Amino acid sequence: MIRESNPKLLRVTHQPHARGWMHYFEANAITNGQESLATQALFLVAHPDDETIGASAALSHFPNSVVIYVTDGAPHDQRFWSSFRGSREAYARLRLQEAKTALALAGITSQRIMSLGAADQDSIYEVPILAEKLLAILRWFRPALVITHPYEGGHPDHDAAALVANISRRCLQREHRSTPVFLEMTSYHARDGRCQTGEFLPDSTGTSEPILTIELSPEEKAKKQKMMEHFASQGQVLQGFPIGPERLREAREYDFARPPHEGPLWYELLGWPMRGEHWREMAVQAFQAFGESLCA
Repeated sequence: MIRESNPKLLRVTHQPHARGWMHYFEANAITNGQESLATQALFLVAHPDDETIGASAALSHFPNSVVIYVTDGAPHDQRFWSSFRGSREAYARLRLQEAKTALALAGITSQRIMSLGAADQDSIYEVPILAEKLLAILRWFRPALVITHPYEGGHPDHDAAALVANISRRCLQREHRSTPVFLEMTSYHARDGRCQTGEFLPDSTGTSEPILTIELSPEEKAKKQKMMEHFASQGQVLQGFPIGPERLREAREYDFARPPHEGPLWYELLGWPMRGEHWREMAVQAFQAFGESLCA
């Protein structure tokens, strides 16, 4: 059953127990009242542009958002730099500047944008350090919401962001601190040998969480288009992401030692250096570090 909370803004998959976090996205909570001014959201995404692809509407809805990039957006392998020519450091600076220009359209100032500093495609090797950095930000910023990637095997850095978020949430719970609501936005994953965008990976167990579907207004679609155009270095890649509804759900508790789905992962189908089996080995080591030293 689908209920229209606001035909211009939201279509909510109706399950009453899910209303706890969905109320942050009600139109009256966003445009009226003081709650939206006090609500702080933290977007933990793998690369500059991921937040715009998956959650552009949420960026604009929360005026006190902070955007945290797990990586600097610059792989070591120059084959992944599109048409850019220069140093890896220069490419990273370009991608950050593109993000600042794009996010300004959503009201996010450059002071609210930061990177945890991992290299693109290599973040799994730095997960314990990345989790410590994120925890320091969470303890200081104390957001009501954290919006990040699901674990779906689309990109190794997307999966690392999900892992870092999972570890950080467990740490905060262990410390008996007030813990934000952790949500996931759609990213992309392999389905029938092709790249599926804009939808979550179906759960093989048959269970499903309530999903909040945000129908973008014509004005929001136009704004998102302008934001995406500012990521000029990623123009060819972004052509594969049509502007449509954006979806959020509560973050899952994943078993990162297991693949997210049967068959090859999307980045394996692309022939990237990272393999899913190796990624999962590194994830298990990160959880061991988490149990032994993090949150001590």
